[in-house]
Amino acid sequence: MIEEMQGITVSFETDHICKDSYVHLLSDIADDRIKRSFATLTNYLSETQKRNMAHLQPVVQLQETDFLQMDFHTRSNLELTQSLRTNSKSQTLWSFLDHCQSSMGSRLLKKWITYPLVKEAQINQRLDAIEFLNDNFITKDELREHLGNVYDLERLSARVAYGNANPRDILRFVKTLEHAPMILEAFQGCGSYEEFHQVDPCHALYQKLEGAIVEEPPLNLKEGGVFVDGYHKELDELRSISKNGKQWILELETKERERTGVKSLKISYNRVFGYYIEVTKSNLSQIKEEYGYVRKQTLANAERFVTAELKEQEDAIVHAQERSVRLENELFQDLLNQIKVYISKLHDLANVLATIDVLYALSEVSSENGYTRPSFHQEHRICLTEARHPILEQMMKKTSRYVSNDLCMDQDNSILMITGPNMGGKSTYMRQTALIVIMAQLGCFVPARNAKLPLFDQIFTRIGASDDIMSGQSTFMVEMNEANHALQHATADSLILFDEIGRGTSTYDGMALAQAMIEYIEQTIHAKTLFSTHYHELTQLADTHPGIRNVHVEVYEEDEHVTFLYRVNEGKADKSYGINVARLAKLPEAVLTRSQQILSYLETQDQGISELPYKNNETIMMEKSDPKAEALKEKLLQVNAEQMTPIEALLFVNEMKALVS
Repeated sequence: MIEEMQGITVSFETDHICKDSYVHLLSDIADDRIKRSFATLTNYLSETQKRNMAHLQPVVQLQETDFLQMDFHTRSNLELTQSLRTNSKSQTLWSFLDHCQSSMGSRLLKKWITYPLVKEAQINQRLDAIEFLNDNFITKDELREHLGNVYDLERLSARVAYGNANPRDILRFVKTLEHAPMILEAFQGCGSYEEFHQVDPCHALYQKLEGAIVEEPPLNLKEGGVFVDGYHKELDELRSISKNGKQWILELETKERERTGVKSLKISYNRVFGYYIEVTKSNLSQIKEEYGYVRKQTLANAERFVTAELKEQEDAIVHAQERSVRLENELFQDLLNQIKVYISKLHDLANVLATIDVLYALSEVSSENGYTRPSFHQEHRICLTEARHPILEQMMKKTSRYVSNDLCMDQDNSILMITGPNMGGKSTYMRQTALIVIMAQLGCFVPARNAKLPLFDQIFTRIGASDDIMSGQSTFMVEMNEANHALQHATADSLILFDEIGRGTSTYDGMALAQAMIEYIEQTIHAKTLFSTHYHELTQLADTHPGIRNVHVEVYEEDEHVTFLYRVNEGKADKSYGINVARLAKLPEAVLTRSQQILSYLETQDQGISELPYKNNETIMMEKSDPKAEALKEKLLQVNAEQMTPIEALLFVNEMKALVS
């Protein structure tokens, strides 16, 4: 499919023999298939990057079962690291949690969100660290101050290994290595990460780099001026020759002006001719033969000359500059080679600093929002008290109070059937449950007053509607594929979120498929499942299936207008309130009136009334409403004419006139 797409080039690598320079990275790997895969990958990189990747670390084999598994659709639907609406990081769980002070910390946080843990000991290690930081706010403030001076050691190390680091990168190394010991010392009180106490802060490297580079070095080495005075004796001597030589040029210019009497005479330099004496044509008569001037170039309004004395001094100055730049290049390369010796230790240090940065960020989010520490057990029970959607709660802080909800599912309760109107909060209720599970298992405090959870092995979602045009799949086909993936791979330890399954086909087909899926999950998989639906007939399953429980989102209805309360309560919803929601969307009144007639007929038909709401040969008259007239009517009804001043009345008439025209 990719090959058929225009504008995309597919390149292949067929060489699967590992190069000698990378063999040592496979020392802990016994599987020949992994060795071949790694060899193919490194050969492809060598071919495309044209350089040796000395910064690569030994291959570590990860097991899928060590992490909470989520497929691409689940990560997309839950907007963990990328927003569905803006296709960016904004308004995602990643952006919400990302209080990291360094880019490598932010990158590691993304990895933690994408791959939450499933082992309780590892999760508690992170939770203990967050609790330590929450209890020691002075330590947390110190960490923030020092972490703010940490640069991306991983990327900097890679640039050194590639050989394309610049002088400013060295200053970033110095800044990071200066603050690394202070970060490690501040974090020393955390008992859950005692291994961090053994990491080498690379102080010896810091001493080699500190004070070597000027405060504001150039981006490249072509112009020189990278190292401080006193760093290297020969470099200082060459700089002195160059500096004194330029002073000698200025003194020669003054002397020649006095000798010739030409006040406008000047000595300049360019890369083609070197140093030269320039005299305007109006002053050429004052240049005598005994001065020893040799004509070098003729311009439209000036002549350029050289003298033996000037040529001799030029050789000394220019050669000193060239040798100075060349020596600086050699010294800088030597500095990079010294850093390369520490590449492995720098990677270890980078990992520790990034981990501390992520733990600081999670602690900051947890304490700032009053989150609670989750606890885990081996039973199949979920108990969330006053649970909230972390991102929505944050967005709504300034406008209104977010409505929290409980979610409790005991050992025998596999499926929670959620009914209620659109916009009532069903999808939010489901998403917040998944986000709380992910936050808990990545090792973060969660938005709830109390959270007791089992350890989930997988999360599956079927939320939203979208076509897959490239592979020719309709919305319903995409829905069925995602549902099938969940039904095929879910276990009793999984979490499934199904949002309105079956809506993409006819009512009876959709209802039949939805019921069959619910029964299959309840009887064979036993996974914890949140199932929202508008098929109210499905709520009757709770009467015959002990593993199914009904809950609904509450609304307040008055005079055909509804107010969403966003509160989840036990039992099933009375109706869907679809027409009420359509009224909120400002559908034409004729459509709303007619839909109410048809709905009333369909509801009474179940009671045995077979009369149609109109005769077979009767024509239904529906007038198109005028949006402008409706807007005028609404504005007029809002006005209190008795309280208007004459000026306000005139302004209002003008406003109405503008609206009409």
